Amino acid sequence: MNSPNQKRRIFLKGVLATTAVSSAIGTGLAYTYPTTKTTWPKAAFNANSIKKALLKLTGDNTITPNPGGILIKAPAIAENGIAHITIQSNIERTESITILIPNNALPLVANFKLDPSVTNTITTRIKIKNSGDIMAVIKADNKLYSATKKMRLTTAK
Repeated sequence: MNSPNQKRRIFLKGVLATTAVSSAIGTGLAYTYPTTKTTWPKAAFNANSIKKALLKLTGDNTITPNPGGILIKAPAIAENGIAHITIQSNIERTESITILIPNNALPLVANFKLDPSVTNTITTRIKIKNSGDIMAVIKADNKLYSATKKMRLTTAK
């Protein structure tokens, strides 16, 4: 025979289990799936040159140097090849910011598509394999602009 405490305990366990299950189901039903399917530009990230990567990514690979309109904040030395960088575009109607490292076997590191309502600045962490340039490519009005910054690689002993 169940005592009142045991009955109450069984009742509370049932209520908690029902609440947990309905909460999980409700969360799943409330989730909205994206209406547009985004595609991963695998061919661009697997390209072995900057020209090929940009052609696969943007459909163009003609770059106009614009060091005044693009600011790259990065340390001069990347400890163990890892560095935090910030890229800011002062070019009107910036559509995307792409990071490339020419000395890497696969030079395309990152590509950020920007909404017009957000700032034209990105901050991220990158890994470099060899000392050399970091290249930022800005796409604005279907044109590509670039700036570079030198970075040296050191390894901890």
